Amino acid sequence: MRTAGVFVFLLLNMVMEISGAVDNMKGSASEKSSPESKLKTEEAELPHTKPASFSLFLGKLLVVPMDGSHWIGLKAIAQEMGRRGHRVTVVMPETTIRMGPGKHYETLTYPVPYDKAYIDSVMSTHKDIMKKSSQPFMEKIKKRFRQFQAISDFLHITAEKLLFNASLISHLSQQDFDAVLTDPMLPTGSLVARKLGLPTVNLLRGIPCHLDMKSAGCPSPPSYVPRFFTGYTDKMSFKERFINTLVALVEPLFCKLLYWRFDQITRDFLGENVGVAEVLSDSDIWLLRNDFTLDFPRPLMPNIVLVGGINCNVKHPLPPVRLYEF
Repeated sequence: MRTAGVFVFLLLNMVMEISGAVDNMKGSASEKSSPESKLKTEEAELPHTKPASFSLFLGKLLVVPMDGSHWIGLKAIAQEMGRRGHRVTVVMPETTIRMGPGKHYETLTYPVPYDKAYIDSVMSTHKDIMKKSSQPFMEKIKKRFRQFQAISDFLHITAEKLLFNASLISHLSQQDFDAVLTDPMLPTGSLVARKLGLPTVNLLRGIPCHLDMKSAGCPSPPSYVPRFFTGYTDKMSFKERFINTLVALVEPLFCKLLYWRFDQITRDFLGENVGVAEVLSDSDIWLLRNDFTLDFPRPLMPNIVLVGGINCNVKHPLPPVRLYEF
């Protein structure tokens, strides 16, 4: 357990270094372009391993990602951990949206009963729903429900094919991993971590029904913590606070709608009378892709670390241009 704790510490330290490199690049945008600044830019893009005593420890990290845009941040951490000498293994389905092999991590794939054409059809339906339409209100509701059902079926099929792949789970249990890195929006990685008895590190932007904050034990006063989809800020009128409170009261029902099938999968996979919320509450570290410069202040627990911008590529600063040239 001590070894796992050291590895989680190394992972957190590496994440903070990446975030620091991004922040340093933002601050250097105003500097003049010179060989010295270019050298600093290159150093910021590839942070070096610190010659500390912990660098002698090389751990094993299991990454169970969520596909799509959620993969971007997890890939950045997986690549950097692998580049620093740690053994990183990414588990993914044979057919994916964006995931694939990388230079600094190994991949384990598992079969799924769908092809690329099926994924494209599900994603195209999602894009069509997001577009503005002059259709009647009830027709829009029906289309949204069908789209939600299609994506839900896709996610649950993917999760079940991993969790109930006995040979793959047995293989993972024999690899002596030190920690699991995952996105809890799709709780597959958290379930695998609990099954294997490993520490869990979550990387996420947030869960619409505030399940992440509830599982982490964070207070969420509706008087100044705006809920998803309300569009409110931390400064609300009495009417807005009242509506925000109503939304907060409905959130458990929303969570039930989102995760009731995963609750059943959790009980079948773990053989325990627990749900997704209980499994997520065992998470060791929460890496939130938020930042108080963009989001509103709210209470956070000590094991929650803000890493906003970690999924953004480090860009070279623009050359100095005079305003009148525009």
